[in-house]
Amino acid sequence: MTRVDRATLRDIAAANLRYVQKLPDGRRAKLAFFDLSDIDIDGLDFSGADLTGARLKGCSARGTNFTGATLFCADLRFARLQGARLDHADLRGANLRGADLTAANMIEADLREGALARQGATGQSENALGGSVDAATATFRGVDLSGARMTRTIAMQVDLSDSRMVGAQLDGVDFRNANFTGADMREAALRNCNLSGATLRGAVAIGAAFEGVTLGDADASGAVLDASVRKAFEIAGNPSIRMREPAESIDEALALHARWIATQGGAGRRLDLTNVNLSGMRFDGQDLSGALLRNAYAGGATFRGSTLVLTDFSLSDLNSADFTDADMRAATLKRSFLAHAKLVGANLQPVRIGGPDGQIMAANLERARLWHADLSRADLRRAILNGADFGHTLLVDCDLRECDAEHATFTQCDVGVARTDPGFPGAK
Repeated sequence: MTRVDRATLRDIAAANLRYVQKLPDGRRAKLAFFDLSDIDIDGLDFSGADLTGARLKGCSARGTNFTGATLFCADLRFARLQGARLDHADLRGANLRGADLTAANMIEADLREGALARQGATGQSENALGGSVDAATATFRGVDLSGARMTRTIAMQVDLSDSRMVGAQLDGVDFRNANFTGADMREAALRNCNLSGATLRGAVAIGAAFEGVTLGDADASGAVLDASVRKAFEIAGNPSIRMREPAESIDEALALHARWIATQGGAGRRLDLTNVNLSGMRFDGQDLSGALLRNAYAGGATFRGSTLVLTDFSLSDLNSADFTDADMRAATLKRSFLAHAKLVGANLQPVRIGGPDGQIMAANLERARLWHADLSRADLRRAILNGADFGHTLLVDCDLRECDAEHATFTQCDVGVARTDPGFPGAK
């Protein structure tokens, strides 16, 4: 293999960028079978480059542009590819074992099988490199794999948490013990994949197709599944999607909770509707402060004018739920699904626990999905919005001042109609 230093690679990348931009002296990077292992190529531009069979083991390629590049049978073991751009890249037969691709873009990347052959001593062709893509133990946190293709990929123990896999085509992939926590798997097609021991907590699989998938002891607690995917879990006898039956009627449980509040926990019992089907139920005007509604299915439920101070809705499906004018101070909505929900005029400010010198508790919407939700006039001052998705959300007169909005997204939102601090994401 040809070995080059970083200075030479910088020159090659600069010429490649000129080639892509159709500028004078441009030249496509041709690095097939080059040895780039352990070299720092952070931020360089290799879009459209030929890296067939190249060795990039252990290299640092943070933010590097490989858009449309040919990485056929390339060795990327333990490469540091955080934030790299690999859209439309040809990664067939590549080795990604142990690589870190956190927040990389891999839209429509090709991760199917591929092999390079050489002529043996007898004149027969022999496989030299490639086969199935090996991504075992790799990190794909926050990766965009929309429309990507994987065939018989080895992806055991891969971390795909909070990844975007919309419309991905996955055939015969070994996902044993993989982590899909919070993954967006809408419209994805999984055929003959092995998800034994996989974690799908809080994943969204609306419109997805699971055919011949081994689900074994996969954990889909809090996952948003459409009917066909849920049926696949039921056929597999997977217990993680089963709803729990409460010990008493909802009315009795509410009465016990009211007594628990009135006596500050001295009598009655705290309301616990964890993993209970609350679809379409009405809790308007009720005091559910401090209640536990984790991993509940409350699609279409109404909480209009309810008191929900310190109520825990973590991992709950709240699709189209109505929280109009609800008191939701310090409520926990971590990884909850709030698509099309109404939070008009809802109060999600913090509260102080334990007197004047006590701890301040903020409302927590970390990694919540609020697609097409209505937050008009809602008060989210000082709320935790880290990683929350506000796609197409209405924010008219919504108060977002002093929020922790790191990594929050506001796609197709008019943040300008909300009250925000200078520098708030999406604000003009």
